[in-house]
Amino acid sequence: MLRILIRIFLFFLPLVCNAQFAHTYSPDIRSPRMELNGLWDATPVMLLGGDDELLFSFDEMSHTYHRFFYRITHCNSDWTQSDLHPIDYIDGFNDVVVEDWENSVNTTILYTHYSFTLPNENVSLKVSGNYKVELFDDEADADTPVALFTFTVVEPKVGIAAKVSGNTDVSLNEGEQQVSFVVDCSGYSVASPSSDIKAVVVQNNRSDNIVRGIKPTYITVDKLEYVYNEALIFDAGNEYRRFELTDPNAPAMNVEEVILQDGEYHALLFVDSPRTAHSNYYDENGRYFVNTLEGQGETVEADYVYVHFALDAPCRSGGDYYLMGELCGNRLVELSRLEYDAAEGYYHTTQLLKLGVYNYMYVWRPRGSDKTLTEYSEGNFYNTENEYLIYIYHRATGERYDKLVGVQRVGYSIERN
Repeated sequence: MLRILIRIFLFFLPLVCNAQFAHTYSPDIRSPRMELNGLWDATPVMLLGGDDELLFSFDEMSHTYHRFFYRITHCNSDWTQSDLHPIDYIDGFNDVVVEDWENSVNTTILYTHYSFTLPNENVSLKVSGNYKVELFDDEADADTPVALFTFTVVEPKVGIAAKVSGNTDVSLNEGEQQVSFVVDCSGYSVASPSSDIKAVVVQNNRSDNIVRGIKPTYITVDKLEYVYNEALIFDAGNEYRRFELTDPNAPAMNVEEVILQDGEYHALLFVDSPRTAHSNYYDENGRYFVNTLEGQGETVEADYVYVHFALDAPCRSGGDYYLMGELCGNRLVELSRLEYDAAEGYYHTTQLLKLGVYNYMYVWRPRGSDKTLTEYSEGNFYNTENEYLIYIYHRATGERYDKLVGVQRVGYSIERN
């Protein structure tokens, strides 16, 4: 039976955002992206006062021009809005109109590609910390955002030495990884390290298992050590699954069939099964990049395709399976939730995606729980090549915002044959 069932796209506004990501609130906005200094896989961390340039882009699913504008807001370490006024963190203007746009060319699904950069001639950023950029459509509801981008600006003040180990405080080379790190504050004054310093740890830029609110295990004159902390033990998961579709007429990796139905392309991926062994494939830790046979990069010649995912797993009660990866903003949202087809005996979801190369995995979230599990669909293997980002914030007594004073990327890697 042809696995084609177009889902109703539902979007919910989050109360706060968590990791750095690009996310859409509207079915009319697709493929929101951030690209730092021309690198598609770079984490959006800009150096305060440096020469970094962050490119923001998105597609609106028509050939009708929309007057979009963006609004920049400074946030605390937990992504709640800080007490700063825009004049405190912006040099220039807010609510800036997006002026660069281009219609798609020779695509079955029409869209218009929009983009802008930060900093630009209208605005630059004055302080470090977390930032969100909300996108608004002036011709619709100008008070409700249609997309959200989040990124950080760092002013390096501390050093961070970090490592990831498969030997944790609860297991030895099993299904977990433990992050340990030391923050070196030499030459930087911190009056009360235990209360003034805030550490946040993110795995593969996912928003569902972020660790925050941790305290240092040891404090010396110049250093804060975060070691032997069970809060820093993560399920290791598995390498991300992958599919490639750069030409709808030539199915590639993990694509079983592409058909043209009612003037739109549908790509049926091979049915996935729960994994019981560690995968040895290279992955991009959940990222994706737009790509066509004409070349890599954001292009107005890349078509959109309805991609049909299927997971051949037993029906489970008390929770839901979700897609996880940059393709859904690294967040658990209704759009990425899988539904169970009792007649066919598998879970499925359909996503409208631009041609390219995609990483993804399946996770299970028990209802009423804030714990996301990979064990039922991907397994947990200590030698999975995950990457972790450590953010160190500082707020001295009397300050109105959290400065981002250090960022460090660290990963667990293995030798491959």
